[in-house]
Amino acid sequence: MSDTGVGIAPTDLRRIFEPFFTTKTGPDATGLGGTGLGLPVCREIVEAHHGRLRAESRPGKGTSFTLILPTCPEPASRQGAA
Repeated sequence: MSDTGVGIAPTDLRRIFEPFFTTKTGPDATGLGGTGLGLPVCREIVEAHHGRLRAESRPGKGTSFTLILPTCPEPASRQGAA
């Protein structure tokens, strides 16, 4: 998924998957600040499924997140199945 927002600074991009790391220092539009747990939890779930989650960003241009999951092997054919 991609956006065309402000992007993420390179120094912050290296840390966005660290638990409790956040760049949000005050309330956002919802009235809540960030906990720094969303992306680390996402990455843990993806890695538990043998996948990868990565982020690329260019300040002033936007950010892209890529989720890669392995395919499931086809189930073995059953003998005599129609």
